[in-house]
Amino acid sequence: MSDPAAAVTRLPVPDPHLRDLVVLYLAIKLGLILVVLIGHQLLPFNWSLYRTNLVLDLQGLPEWLRPFNTWDTQHYLLLSERGYGAGINPMSKAFFPLYPYLIRAFTPLFLSKELIAAYAVANASSFLIPVYMYKLCCLFMSRELAFRAVVLQLLFPTAFFLSLAYTESIYLALCLMVFYYLFIGDTTKSSVLCFLFPLVRAQALMFMVPIGVMFVQAAIVDTRIDLRALKSAIHRFALPATALLLGISTYFVFCRLQLGGYFEGLRAQELFVAQNSLANIFMLKSWFLRNFIDISPRLHSYTSSLIDRATFLLCAPLLIRIYRTQNRALFAYAALALLVPAFSGSFMSYTRFVLVAFPIFIDLATRVKRIESIAVPMFALQVLFCLLHTGGYWVA
Repeated sequence: MSDPAAAVTRLPVPDPHLRDLVVLYLAIKLGLILVVLIGHQLLPFNWSLYRTNLVLDLQGLPEWLRPFNTWDTQHYLLLSERGYGAGINPMSKAFFPLYPYLIRAFTPLFLSKELIAAYAVANASSFLIPVYMYKLCCLFMSRELAFRAVVLQLLFPTAFFLSLAYTESIYLALCLMVFYYLFIGDTTKSSVLCFLFPLVRAQALMFMVPIGVMFVQAAIVDTRIDLRALKSAIHRFALPATALLLGISTYFVFCRLQLGGYFEGLRAQELFVAQNSLANIFMLKSWFLRNFIDISPRLHSYTSSLIDRATFLLCAPLLIRIYRTQNRALFAYAALALLVPAFSGSFMSYTRFVLVAFPIFIDLATRVKRIESIAVPMFALQVLFCLLHTGGYWVA
């Protein structure tokens, strides 16, 4: 495989592909906003489910903003307003602190309207995704294929979460940026990003695995550990790895100070109906029975969704080709992103978790000759899922 750092110089400035991707993404965002606003006026709103899961209401904002005050968004707003102290909703403790505190920091710029600030932070972050996804892909493939990979990612059925007040946009942006700067050897930027990464979502706590794979790749020359290459690998990856460990430690210390225990944030995951736990990974028989035998499957629901299970069965085999064709670090990340959410719970929100497993879009870009053959139906599903989600119906 070619040296990723050497590929940086091949990108033209300005790059018309990158410009087109940003324009496309802006059009998608504006289109989704319009769809949500029209849908809220014309389609029935699921008040019963909305009230059942209500954590924080609109607090004086106009009624037309209600479809943007969805599900997890309310937890982030609650944490931004009240913090993680005593009296907070117990389920809110499961959410990581970076996004709520960013909302709090930017709320004064939006006339103290936290929901507006939450959307601004998430959407501003999300514009980094097509930029860095494209730049990262260009390290390993042609600009044309990189363009196709980003388009497929932006049109994926659950990609509308990148335009909501959720952590998908911040998490994926940081993930792509960390990979990019690690591959090109920018130690300073990758270290700063590695520190912030574990403060966004639990999946980032496992990012030491891809870094370890990259370290081994850099240290081995012709199947042997080369002393000069080893010193270079240590110089290149020691600081980012240390920053990641420091970020992980910061999260656990934060939990100790704010929640009363180092692992209280992770334990709060058990309060959700999915009951996600890494311990489930080591009980494969009970996991299989619970998720495929002892259930009453429905087209889509919290824990018995056929859509979520079908998504897993379609995506998991892609790991074989990703292993054969992509950098081993990207494979390690994709394996963690696809398999851990599946084996640690009940497939709840699995279609949303697949969105951040970006190597699958790199793979699809090289396999699908006419991307419009899947891009059009994927985006049609994205619009449908977005309408359902903002209408108070369960989608991921």
